[in-house]
Amino acid sequence: MLRADPAARTRGISAPILIAYGLAAMAVMFWSGNWVMARAVRADISPLELNFWRWAIATLVLLPFAWRQARRDWAIARAHWAIVLALGASGAAVFHSMIYIGLRTTEAVNALLLNASAPVIIILIAWIMFRDTITGRQMAGICLSMLGAVVLVSRGDPSALSSLRFNWGDQWVLAALFVWGIYSNLLQRRPARMGGLSLLFYISVVGAVLMAPGYVWDLWRNGPMDLNLTNLASAGYTGVFASIAAFLCYNAAVARIGPVVVSFFLHLMPVFGGAMAILFLGETVHPYHFLGFAVVLSGIFISTARASSAQG
Repeated sequence: MLRADPAARTRGISAPILIAYGLAAMAVMFWSGNWVMARAVRADISPLELNFWRWAIATLVLLPFAWRQARRDWAIARAHWAIVLALGASGAAVFHSMIYIGLRTTEAVNALLLNASAPVIIILIAWIMFRDTITGRQMAGICLSMLGAVVLVSRGDPSALSSLRFNWGDQWVLAALFVWGIYSNLLQRRPARMGGLSLLFYISVVGAVLMAPGYVWDLWRNGPMDLNLTNLASAGYTGVFASIAAFLCYNAAVARIGPVVVSFFLHLMPVFGGAMAILFLGETVHPYHFLGFAVVLSGIFISTARASSAQG
């Protein structure tokens, strides 16, 4: 259950809470680009290869910045090796491999629609693992923001949802969301004295190591990806922005306001995905963009308003 500071209940939304909201939104923005990119290069980079290079690049980029802190926190990591291993396995190796596999055979629209269920899944797992509770106000906000996500995904035409066809790729994405729910809730059990940079470094190392056998097997079956500019830029984006930047933001936000509140921001993925399509793919702005965006933000505001006053 979200812990409150009684002395802060009357102060409204504090600067640290606003910062946490900003961090959560930035993480979702980086991940939205990751999903769009993974769908675009699905025929050029295999899921296991993309995920291996994602965490290998993240490890190499983090190394000069995190090495000193990681050495200092090595004793903490050894003492809490099980939770560090679980975070690396669930958040780095398993979840993103499943998402990339799913995006090979499902449309981005389907994936975004399924992702709208992520807050409910995270809340369910929070109750199963830690008996965390949720208020009626938060559930109402989730339903409202989910409606906004559906408006965006359906392009303002609810009848379009009837034409969607769900396949094995969708089942991979849905199963992956349960893995993400586990990761998000395990973050509450992260070693309290471990720095955020060293935690991400250890998660990256675990992810790269666990992905290595699958990558070798994939090389044996399919050979390496072509070393062209598009593929290299895609791998670089996943390693730097979708991994380092996004995970630092997400982990920091969860540490401040908890996985349940942060999960509400996942409904921004269709918002950011639509914005990226408009900016980079030349799509046209339509009224449903504004309607869906307003509904999503309204749902997030309703869901987080009470949590803000309780945590401010």
